Amino acid sequence: MNKKFILILVGFLCLAMYSYAQKVIKGKVIDANTGAPISGASVTIKDLNSGGTSTLSDGSYTINVPANGKILIFSYLGYSSKEITLGASNEVNVSLSESSETLEGVMVVAYGTAKKGSYTGSAASIDNKTIKDVPVTSFENALSGRVSGVQVTSSSGQAGATSSIRIRGIGSMNASNEPLYVIDGVPVVSGNAGQMSDYTYATNNIMSSINPSDIESITILKDAAASSLYGSRAANGVVIVTTKRGKTGKPVVSLKSSVGFTPSWATDNYEVAGVQEQTNMLYRIFHDVRTSTGQSEVAGNTYALTQLNNRFNRHGYKFSTTGTTLGENVIISGMTDGMVNREGSYFDWEDALFRTAVYQTNDLAVSGGDQNTTYYSSLSYTKDQGRIKLNDFDRVSGRVNLNQKIGKYVEFFTNVNFARSGQTGFNDTRNTGSNYFFQSRNLLWPFYWPNDYKTGQPFTARFGSLAQNAVYYDTEWENKSITKRITANETVTVKFLPELNLKSVFSYDNSQVSDHIYYSANHFNGAVTKGLVNELTTNTNKWVSSTTLNFNKQFGLHNIGILAGFEAENNRTDFQRSTGTDLPSSALHTVATAGVLSASAYDWGNSIVSGLSRIEYNYNDKYYLSGSFRRDGSSKLGPETRWGNFYSVGGAWKINSEDFMKDLTYISNLRLRASYGVNGTLPSANFGWRTLTGYSAKYMSQAGGSITSIADPNLTWETSYSSNVALEFGLFNNRISGSVEYFNRDSKDLLQDVPISMVTGFNSTLRNVGEINNRGFEVDFGGDIIRKDGLRWSASLNASFIKSKVTKLYSNGTTPAGQDIVWYDPTGGDARAQFIYREGASTLSLWGYEWAGTHPDNGKNVWYMNNSSTADFQYNGRPATYSYSKASFTILGDAMPDVYGGLNTDVAYKGITLALNFNYKIGGKIYDGAFKDVADDGYYWERIRAQEYYDHMWTPTNTAGSLPKLDGNDLTDPMQYSTRQMHDASFFRLKNITLAYNLPKTLLQKVGSTNARIYFNGSNLLTFSKYKIADPEVNQYGTRGWETPFGKTYTFGIELSF
Repeated sequence: MNKKFILILVGFLCLAMYSYAQKVIKGKVIDANTGAPISGASVTIKDLNSGGTSTLSDGSYTINVPANGKILIFSYLGYSSKEITLGASNEVNVSLSESSETLEGVMVVAYGTAKKGSYTGSAASIDNKTIKDVPVTSFENALSGRVSGVQVTSSSGQAGATSSIRIRGIGSMNASNEPLYVIDGVPVVSGNAGQMSDYTYATNNIMSSINPSDIESITILKDAAASSLYGSRAANGVVIVTTKRGKTGKPVVSLKSSVGFTPSWATDNYEVAGVQEQTNMLYRIFHDVRTSTGQSEVAGNTYALTQLNNRFNRHGYKFSTTGTTLGENVIISGMTDGMVNREGSYFDWEDALFRTAVYQTNDLAVSGGDQNTTYYSSLSYTKDQGRIKLNDFDRVSGRVNLNQKIGKYVEFFTNVNFARSGQTGFNDTRNTGSNYFFQSRNLLWPFYWPNDYKTGQPFTARFGSLAQNAVYYDTEWENKSITKRITANETVTVKFLPELNLKSVFSYDNSQVSDHIYYSANHFNGAVTKGLVNELTTNTNKWVSSTTLNFNKQFGLHNIGILAGFEAENNRTDFQRSTGTDLPSSALHTVATAGVLSASAYDWGNSIVSGLSRIEYNYNDKYYLSGSFRRDGSSKLGPETRWGNFYSVGGAWKINSEDFMKDLTYISNLRLRASYGVNGTLPSANFGWRTLTGYSAKYMSQAGGSITSIADPNLTWETSYSSNVALEFGLFNNRISGSVEYFNRDSKDLLQDVPISMVTGFNSTLRNVGEINNRGFEVDFGGDIIRKDGLRWSASLNASFIKSKVTKLYSNGTTPAGQDIVWYDPTGGDARAQFIYREGASTLSLWGYEWAGTHPDNGKNVWYMNNSSTADFQYNGRPATYSYSKASFTILGDAMPDVYGGLNTDVAYKGITLALNFNYKIGGKIYDGAFKDVADDGYYWERIRAQEYYDHMWTPTNTAGSLPKLDGNDLTDPMQYSTRQMHDASFFRLKNITLAYNLPKTLLQKVGSTNARIYFNGSNLLTFSKYKIADPEVNQYGTRGWETPFGKTYTFGIELSF
């Protein structure tokens, strides 16, 4: 009995040992097409949670398999997974093939994904590899020249500046022209987060809270078939950002660090005239003040030298003026290009205000997981110095993305991102830009006030007789902005059947912006109020909840996909501002210490509820049809107009799949697609349909209210009607590929200020009356030029030909055409350029006086006129005058380019890669609002002037000068909106160049690393342009002012993975 028991016990023990016995499997994973080893491929055991492994750099792997492990699963991103049943052999070698999704290109689109080859809409996708080495604080800046139909511009070159993305032109006059941003499937808050009522910050870009290194891909939806499922928010296109996910396998730790610098001299900006040239110009102004009134040359010379001597002696210089040479060059004893003061030191304005700016970023990411759980987490720090010493941007961000499967049917996705960013020394409307010292400083005068030179008291006079002292003023003001943003979303997907699933998403987006701005009583902005300080807080909350049911089924050669769902969105913002003046001390910068206090606040919100649906069908992967419908209801509109219907239809035909194309084997892809759809845009105001009352009014210290806006119950959606036709092609197994696309977008019911009876207490109100048309062609062409023996060279070119035209404006019935609307570029709040909306004209038509040039006989400004009967004389065969007030306003040109796009090329050979990104613009005009200051011919006598003006101004010995003579009595001509400030906007720029080297795997194995890469990136290194006096890459309005120009940046980085 005991023997039997012992035998049975031993048997069970052996069985248990056998069940826990492990088998060591080794092998290699390679690419089925090229035979190259696949590094980082995942190897797991099916139906077991015992973990897995990843292949090494040579594709090899080793895994311990329990006795109950029967099947190994091999997978890698972009390849079809493969399951291998284990046999007697301990060596399993596997070749993986690229998945059909990879070959066709899978894009993240509205509420799902789509194969590019079956998609009926217009969309483009950019992966992380394209943008990861570009040193930017916000990902939009890395998209320039990458996608046809997409124009990316920046408001400034200062640290943390905002960017603007315009997709296929301009679709609104008063509402936003920016696209909708969707992060991981959820619409989010975007745009400028700065709020200061009469202050407008052009730098507080809320999208900079997203670390570019966390981005996996970016998809841009351009037509209605692609974007209409987002309804009323998508008339200007959609930018979909997908962040990185974890992959099955061992934990991977990734480190990335980069440092870059922008030299103070490495910028395209106005070349400042030297001290001698500045002195010569000032002499001419004083000289002309006398001679222009009929006094003699001797009198003019005596007066000019007297004025110069007074200034030099008064400001503490060692030398004095002694005379002139034929009225051309002022002779100054002791003159140097850097003027020396009484202490024998040379004050270098450039060194005092500029610096070599340093950019640095450090990223740490950990990712991994098993069959049920995958994770990606990251932590990042970025510091970006502006070239202006006061200007800085920094950001700390962290992200966690977690996928969790529960059984076979339920999957959760959790996404949390936090970012804290800070900015200092940025542009606001009162300071007219961090670059404003260019406008105000004068190289002739020293740093300190001369009357009390030894005490160090600053000289602070402005413009007219003297210029501002920018170095001093920069110690008498400060601004800073801190933004904290957290976004979180939870997604649960329930798979009822292989072809049927339910997805529910809830997201929360909160941003808190704290702004501070201070001017001392010594600063010209704080002098009247004896100091000024503002403290502001803006709190924005957004939540989105959506539930969709997805059905996808194949019936023989028929494939059908159906989506239906519901979505709700709520937005709320509260704003508080406190202002203090009469500050007791320059050391006290808070509102609490002010003698006079004031405050203001508002709280607003809006909601959208929506029903949405989409159906997609294809037959035999040859014929494709799609349709979508969305019904939106918004609290921004009244009961009669609250609901809007938005829809699209699309189709595609894969021509190369037809029997009659089979003999044309060199054609690997030929596809025709077309679409039509309707999108909407909501008014910017939350309660435009209602009469509103404000309670900021006071009477005898008692609170009071007044009507602030008049109701318009008929206010409704701006609506865009879009059509799109495209032909896509691929040759020689897609070694050469491209597309030609035509689109037409009619934007109707656009909001426009319409005059109303003054009896209402208002002179205008917004009405839906305007119309704009955008149409054009997009061309994409690219190919793999070389793909042989480890050498790969590819290139692509994109070009966009877009015309944007105003087709309808409000008419009072007295004329057949609508009434013109004159408007100003709002960038920076300085009204630097004047535009006009006119029926039949471009939406970016510049408006002003037509400058005829400089008269060679006397150096005066000449202006063209439309009326020959009132002309003073004929000039170049046209009626003209010396007085701009007699001249005629006219359309001066179009700020919209004829063509814009990009050229991109990549070369890779044995671990070395070289990538070049060019962007370009052909045609259109730049309106240089700052040129009237740097080429001022007399309005501000003693301000700085550019070398460009000195070299081309008219003088008695240079009668061919293209710019007018200096005239101390001309206080108006230089300031007019005119063609004198217009320049050709064409340019071709090497936007980015990246040279990288991947270290050999054999070397990495010795230190336990799976990947190591070093790289160099250069930004804005080379530019070709007719406009050479400053940076030709300007904002979305085609204008420039006193914002900081872009600089040439040199960045070095390293990536490591373990």
